[in-house]
Amino acid sequence: MHGTSRPSRRRGVRRVLVWILAGVVALALLVVTGLFAIRFTMIDDPGFLAPGARKAHAQFMAAGLAVTTPQGPGPFPAVLLVPGCGGLRGDTAPNPIMDEYARSAVEAGWAAAILDSYGPRHWGSSWARNRVCAGLRLPGFRRAADVLAGLDLLRADPRVDPRRLRVASWSHGGWAVGDLVTLPDPGDGSFRRTMAAVEAMQFTYPYCGFPSQAGKRDWTWRGAVRVVFAERDTVQPPAGCGALMARARAGASSVDAVVYPGATHAFDERLQTPTSPFKFDPAAAARAHADFVAWLQAPPPGR
Repeated sequence: MHGTSRPSRRRGVRRVLVWILAGVVALALLVVTGLFAIRFTMIDDPGFLAPGARKAHAQFMAAGLAVTTPQGPGPFPAVLLVPGCGGLRGDTAPNPIMDEYARSAVEAGWAAAILDSYGPRHWGSSWARNRVCAGLRLPGFRRAADVLAGLDLLRADPRVDPRRLRVASWSHGGWAVGDLVTLPDPGDGSFRRTMAAVEAMQFTYPYCGFPSQAGKRDWTWRGAVRVVFAERDTVQPPAGCGALMARARAGASSVDAVVYPGATHAFDERLQTPTSPFKFDPAAAARAHADFVAWLQAPPPGR
C-alpha cells in the first residue's frame, strides 16, 4: 500500500513542478514580448517629438552641450558631434576624441557642439559605458531625443547659422542619428523643419545591428551622407551597414562611403585600455581629421 502511494505522490509533485515551471516560462515570455512591444511602439510613436516634451528635453540637455566657435561675431555654420557610448571620459582621464574633432571644426571656420548624454543624467563614465555599450540603457532610439535636443539648442543659439547645420556621429552615436532620420513628423511640421536645416551627416564606424532602425525603416530626412568604415571593425563590420546606405539612397540622400584599411573600431580614439581590441592608429586618425575638415568645407549636393 505504502509502496504504491509514494511513486504516485512523486509523479504528482513532478506534474505540479512542471506546471509551475511552464507558468514561469509563459510569464517570462509575456513580459519579454510586452517589453519589446512597448519598445517598438515608442520607436513608431516617440513621445519626445511632442512640442512640450521636446522643449523640456532640450532644456534638460542644455547642460550637456558644449559649443565652441571661431573668433568673430558669427553666426557660424555648426556641426553637432555625437560621441560613441564610451562618452567623454575614460576611467581615470578625459577622453579627448571629441575635443580634437571640435578643434578641427573650429579651425575650419565652423562652430562645434559636443553632445554629452551622460552628464545631464549624472551618470558616471564607467557605469554608463558598461550599460550603454551593452545596450541595457539609453538605446539609440532613446538617444535620438538627445540628438534632436542638440539641434534645437543650436538653432536657438545666436552664434549659429540655423540654416547651416551638420551632424557627425561615432559608433553608438551613429545608431542614435540613424534612428533619428527614420522618425515621422508629428503632424505639425516641426520635426520636418528642424531636420531640413541639417544639410549633411557623417557616420564614423556606426552601429547598424539590431535593434538599430536606420537599415530597417524609411528615412524621413534627405541630404548628403558620408560613412567612414574601419576595415577590421569587430563591433560593426562594414558589410553589416549595407542596409543603412540602401535606405539612405532610397530616401533620396546621396551616399559616399570609404573604408580605412587595417583600422579597428575607434581607430581615432587615442585613449584605449591595454586589453582593448581597439587600436589607436595615428595615421588613420590624421587622415580622418583631414577628411572631416574636407567634408565640412565641401558644399552639400543641391545647395
